[in-house]
Amino acid sequence: MAATSSPEAPVDDTERLLALHRYGILDTPMEPAYDELADIAGHVCDAPVALVSFVDRDRQWFKSAQGLPERETPLDQSVCRYAIRQPGVFIVPDLAQDVRFAHYGIVTQKHPLRFYAGAPLVTPDGYALGTLCVLDHRPRQLSQRVQDLLSALARQVVRLLELQRANDRQGQMLTELDAARQQMAVLAHTDVLTGLANRRSFTDRLRQELALLQRGREPTCLLMMDLDHFKRINDVHGHHVGDQALQLFASLCRDVFRAADVLGRWGGEEFMALLPATGVEQAQAVAQRVHAALAQQPLPGIEPPHRLSVSMGLTLLDPLRPLDVTLRLLDSALYTAKREGRSRTVVV
Repeated sequence: MAATSSPEAPVDDTERLLALHRYGILDTPMEPAYDELADIAGHVCDAPVALVSFVDRDRQWFKSAQGLPERETPLDQSVCRYAIRQPGVFIVPDLAQDVRFAHYGIVTQKHPLRFYAGAPLVTPDGYALGTLCVLDHRPRQLSQRVQDLLSALARQVVRLLELQRANDRQGQMLTELDAARQQMAVLAHTDVLTGLANRRSFTDRLRQELALLQRGREPTCLLMMDLDHFKRINDVHGHHVGDQALQLFASLCRDVFRAADVLGRWGGEEFMALLPATGVEQAQAVAQRVHAALAQQPLPGIEPPHRLSVSMGLTLLDPLRPLDVTLRLLDSALYTAKREGRSRTVVV
C-alpha cells in the first residue's frame, strides 16, 4: 500500500500505550529470537535494514535493529508511527519524495534510506504496538506476496510477545504460589493470636530437643506457664481484653527470653518455653524476670489498672523420661504454684 501525502489526524494514544507497557518490552536487552525474525524479514524483503520497532510516547525503540546502529529515535523521526495507524503493510516507495519524511535524518544523511515497508505488530486485543519494518537505500516496491510474508513475520513477533508475557505471568503466579505455601507453612506452625509456635509445632521442637539430649547435648529446661485468673478477665472485661492479655504476655515473653529459646502457646491461657543449654538456676532467673515484667506492665485501657500474673512449673528435661510423664509433672507443679498463692514458679 503506497503512502499518501495527507496529514495525519490527531490520535489519542492512551490505551495503546497502556497496552504497550503491559508487555514490559521497552528497554529490555536484545534477544536472539527477535533478531532472527528481523533478519528473516530483511532477507525476505531483500532489504539491508530490518527493525522490530515499538512506538512509545516520545520515541520509537528497537528491540532488534539489523543494519542500523541506533536503539531508538525521537518520535518526530519515526515512519512507524504512521504505519501503526492503518491495517496492512505501510509502504513508502521513496521517503525523499514524501513531504512527511523528506526532512528525516535517515533521508538526509550521507547514505540515505529511501524505501520503507512496515507491518504493524497488532495484539490480540487490537492494539498496534509498533512494526516489523524494512528499509532500503533505493526507492522500490514490494510484491503482494512479500508483503504477506512480512505481515506473517509480524504476527510471529506478536506471538513471541504473548509467549513471553504468558511466561512472565506464570513466573509471577509461581512466585505468588510459593509465597502462599510459605505463608501456609508458617500459619500451620504458628498460633494466630500470639504469633508464637502452636502446640503441634512446639511439640515437634520439644521432641527434637529430647533427641539431641540423648546424644549428650547440654542440659535443657522446660517451663509451663499459665496466666492467673484469666477467666475473670474474660468475664469482667470481655474476650477482646482476654485476647489483648494473651498478646501482651506473648510480647513480654519475647522480650525476656533469648532468641535461642522456643516459645509456644500450649492452649487457652497456657504457654510453654523451651530453654536449650540452660540449667535450673538459670531458668529460675528467667522465670523471675517474666514475673517482674508482668508486674510492671498493666493491661492497656483497663481502669482501675490490672496487671497480669502467671504461675509456672519448671523442670530439667530428662531424655530418659517419657515426654508425657514430663508434661504431667509440669502440670502438677503449675497447679501447686496456683494453690500456693499464684505468681510463682515451682520446680520439679
